[in-house]
Amino acid sequence: MKNTLSIALLTLLSTSAFSSSFLDSVKRTKWGDLDVVLIEDSKFPRYNAAFYFQDGSINDPFSGATQGAFDQLAAGTSKESQREIAEFFDFYGVNLKHSVTHEYSVYSVQGLVKDAGPVMGKVCEIFNDAQYPQKELTSYVSRAKSHLKNLVTSHASLADRIFRQLSLASTPYSTPVEGTLAGFDKLTPVGLKERLNELNKAKKVLYLTGPSDLSEMKDVITKTCRWSSETSLKRIELKKPAPQSAIYLIPVPGANQAQIRIGRYITPREIQGKYDNFSFLSGFLGGGFTSKLVQELRVKRGLTYSAGAYVSMQRDYGRAGIMTFSKTESAAEAISLVRDVFQDVTAQKFTPEEFKHQQGHQIGGFSFGFEESSAFLSQIMLYDHQGRDLEELVKFPEVIANLTLKALSQANLEAFPWDRLTIVVVGDKSLEKSLSRIRPVRVLNYQDFL
Repeated sequence: MKNTLSIALLTLLSTSAFSSSFLDSVKRTKWGDLDVVLIEDSKFPRYNAAFYFQDGSINDPFSGATQGAFDQLAAGTSKESQREIAEFFDFYGVNLKHSVTHEYSVYSVQGLVKDAGPVMGKVCEIFNDAQYPQKELTSYVSRAKSHLKNLVTSHASLADRIFRQLSLASTPYSTPVEGTLAGFDKLTPVGLKERLNELNKAKKVLYLTGPSDLSEMKDVITKTCRWSSETSLKRIELKKPAPQSAIYLIPVPGANQAQIRIGRYITPREIQGKYDNFSFLSGFLGGGFTSKLVQELRVKRGLTYSAGAYVSMQRDYGRAGIMTFSKTESAAEAISLVRDVFQDVTAQKFTPEEFKHQQGHQIGGFSFGFEESSAFLSQIMLYDHQGRDLEELVKFPEVIANLTLKALSQANLEAFPWDRLTIVVVGDKSLEKSLSRIRPVRVLNYQDFL
């Protein structure tokens, strides 16, 4: 069966059969102890295998351990060097990727179906026998430290890092996934192998796209990979964020503009059953040139070039945020205007045309999120991790079409209550005076966040 996913979904969107056909394309099975979610796609003789580990940096013994375990996974085994491993995967034209969040990690392999056996055999080998050679680890730590120290030259990236730590300060999620200067000093071959052993025992799910016959891959994984699913992520209960009374100003050298981050963390109870409402809100506020913030900040007043918004969720926590920047002399005005936009949306001071435009934009763009089968799999993986029913995914256009102005207003009130929002500004020290007219200012040292 050939599954040209994007065309099929575009067609099904206009039919009442969309839901059942969509869900029928998602097959769930088991390969030994490994849960497998399969979407058959015979358009090309390739596969995309994404291994989900229900274990992330929240379980790190120190900052950066999980990230380091994956980053240096192919640095060498007891039989092969880093170069030999790299040459093997290059020969087969394999694309390897990994990502780590606080709650889960993903290791992805893309390659030709005909090579699935030897490629997956090598993947299993490095998961079973990664040695983390000291020479390679020393080089990795040196590069990682240099990258962090050089963040001061990338004010936007520095602002993102500091904002995360400050807005999540009262939760277990504030420590950066990618590590800290202090954490890098604790990376050792023994410690990384211990962390990898824990990952090998974590609950796993294989999210897979490709032709129906991937029996060789199945045989290798079930017989060679010494994986189990002994452990799983423990639930963490969070309280709502406390009221905020200050703006955090982080002076940096050579700043000719101010990076502005505004937002907070979200608890599962706050967003439960309203995922799509908050998704619509983030698009309405900062989802493109016609979004509310861009129109108010850029088009009408010329205070910035761009403004983005997000309301995102993992399983046990989420984040709502605004990202923008402005000239030093107009930073305070930009922040005040963001506050005014929040108040206007809560009070439904926006036109029906603005609302309908965003509805059309999100419904029209919905199917394009499935053009690539890998993106489709990522959506399913996220829904599974959040514990959501896939019916919610297929009903998204219907939910957005029936959304009301009142529902948008309520979502904005719940996501962005001004008194509970953390405000972080990275820029020139002279900003302190103008920002103090909005809230008292706390000046912090950027080096404390590296």
